[in-house]
Amino acid sequence: MKNAVLLSLAATLALASEPVTIQKITVEADAPKTEGKNVVADEMVKFSRQSDLGEMLSNTLPEVTMVRNSGVGNDIILRGFRKDNLNITIDDAKVCGACPNRMDPPSMHVSSSQIKSVEVQEGPFDVTKFGSLGGKINVVTKDPQKGVHGEVSATLGSFDYRKLSTTLEAGNDTVQAQVGFSRETSGQYKDGNGRTLTEQTDFLIGNLPANFSSLTSTQQTNLMKLQGQKFATANKNMSAYDRNNYWAKIITKIGDNQKLTLSYFGDRADNVLYPRYPMDAQVDDTDMFKAKYQFFNLSSFSDELKIEGYHSKVKHVMGTDFRASAATMVMVAPVDATIQGALVENTMTISGAKVAVGVDTSLRNWDGTKGPKANPAQNIMLPDVDTKNIALYAKGVKTIGKYEISSGVRYDDSTINPNQGLAAVDPLAINKTFLNAMKDRSYNDVSANLLAKYNYTPNTNVFIGAGQSIRVPDAKELYWVASGNSNLNETKNREIDMGAEHTAGNLHVKGTVFYSDLKDYIYAYQTSTTTSSWANIDATIAGLDLHGDYLLGNEWRIESGAAYQKGMKKDPSQLGATQTNKNLAEIPPLKGRAALVFDDSSYYAMAEWIAASSQTIDANNGEKEIAGYALLNLKYGAELGKGFSLSTGINNFFNRTYALNNAYVGNQLIGTNGTNPLVLNEPGRNFYATLSYKF
Repeated sequence: MKNAVLLSLAATLALASEPVTIQKITVEADAPKTEGKNVVADEMVKFSRQSDLGEMLSNTLPEVTMVRNSGVGNDIILRGFRKDNLNITIDDAKVCGACPNRMDPPSMHVSSSQIKSVEVQEGPFDVTKFGSLGGKINVVTKDPQKGVHGEVSATLGSFDYRKLSTTLEAGNDTVQAQVGFSRETSGQYKDGNGRTLTEQTDFLIGNLPANFSSLTSTQQTNLMKLQGQKFATANKNMSAYDRNNYWAKIITKIGDNQKLTLSYFGDRADNVLYPRYPMDAQVDDTDMFKAKYQFFNLSSFSDELKIEGYHSKVKHVMGTDFRASAATMVMVAPVDATIQGALVENTMTISGAKVAVGVDTSLRNWDGTKGPKANPAQNIMLPDVDTKNIALYAKGVKTIGKYEISSGVRYDDSTINPNQGLAAVDPLAINKTFLNAMKDRSYNDVSANLLAKYNYTPNTNVFIGAGQSIRVPDAKELYWVASGNSNLNETKNREIDMGAEHTAGNLHVKGTVFYSDLKDYIYAYQTSTTTSSWANIDATIAGLDLHGDYLLGNEWRIESGAAYQKGMKKDPSQLGATQTNKNLAEIPPLKGRAALVFDDSSYYAMAEWIAASSQTIDANNGEKEIAGYALLNLKYGAELGKGFSLSTGINNFFNRTYALNNAYVGNQLIGTNGTNPLVLNEPGRNFYATLSYKF
């Protein structure tokens, strides 16, 4: 059993010397204690310079990659599912980014210093949260402990990366409290060619052609607009971002069977450069509050009753202040995103089965109408939209001999309501027409799943799961002015997963295959050389992943893993007669990871190889050919004694020039709509070192 734990796939990583467990939750049922969660790793320690959740997961699990937006705020792709097709939560509470271009995805709004573990659940097998179409990623934050404890850590790295983090906690048997703060700044990283973020933008756009004066007025206007999207000379060397995080948590035990948990997280990110987009973020402020009250062993029909409520708000202000166009006109686009949610769930044991029933509800508001008061004539691009959901769900798990069976069902009632009075205040005639045509939408859906695992021997099991999940369209897809489609249906994912796991001595292997049939998949596509929209199509995503780990002794081990997925449109003509490419956009290529690790609790060293093949692309909708890559990362850590520890590393040791993300008309990128879109390269060779002190 010890070997099975040590050799489990995926890994943990420790940022600023603090362990962060990545738990991959697969489809097989598990013991009631973990409520279906298969904790696949809790002993393998890694660390990283970055505090970006997308980068952490992309460097750890082959099934995960990311969309590179900037030095921070990178979006997650899991098995080819991204954006609202994934549920990303913090302590099971939602936070929604405000930027329509996902400059600030939900994965951005948490500090690595407060993370205890990250649960990655693949497939449509979560019924507790609204919209878990292709999977769920939940960040579990640290709880305060009894006694008085603290930690201070400082990180220095290439490209003027700086991070200082401190945490203090204290408590007794009744009350435990924790407060924390981190400050993080970074200059612009350089890719393997030595280009900074702003230089990558300038290189793509280039200079005006020699025949500029002979071009048509429309061609000249478009080229001058692109030139205006370059960074102004005075801003070419500015920092990539500046960020402060604050957090607090209090846990109170009330009597023998009650517990109250209150938590707060604040994120203040300023002047974040986004070289792929026409705008940057001057302000990105997040506030998140959560309360959870738990009752234990109330009766024979209630092992645990929990009541949760949360509120999060993101204020995102985009603008062209740092661009060349600001010399003649500055554009500012403030957008707010707010979500409140509540859940009541009762867990009980019935005839040996662990059963939970609950009510889940949320209200999401996305408001892009708060233009600057100094410019009341600014046109509205994203209306003020409410998305309301209320759901009933039930789930259960039971062990019958060598079988472990679990199932879940959820009923959702959702309504989406845009503000219908906006046409009167928008100055553009085309927008007035679109805003007047907006309509309310309502959706009623059932999600369900059935999972089974057969323990053939104590060291071998096979598992299979089938499920259906849904997600409704978001406000941008429905109501983005002049290109939204308010007739979109909800997407249904009907998926089957199966696999096997085996431990033989020091070897542990596990493989999973999946097939996802997507009905009315919401897809962005190019309607002309200058416009795009969204439509429902039928599609499939299929893939597999294989992980194997081998202990070479008490201190040495080999970790390995690989994943592949293929996304296909069933009929590209659903997007129009000119659409012929059957590849889905944003589907990651074959990716593998192998690492040699030494760990004796006092010293840690790792040589890690990460490689990927070239990517299949949807050339009809903006994607470009991207070459494969192979990287070597080196890491070293040591416990120095008296509470001090050191972690260091070199990423991209051979200084490769490569890219992870692609261009796609689902994002408003520089150079899209008929011209060459920007694919942002990853950082070149970079170094980091973190010194920590705990007491």
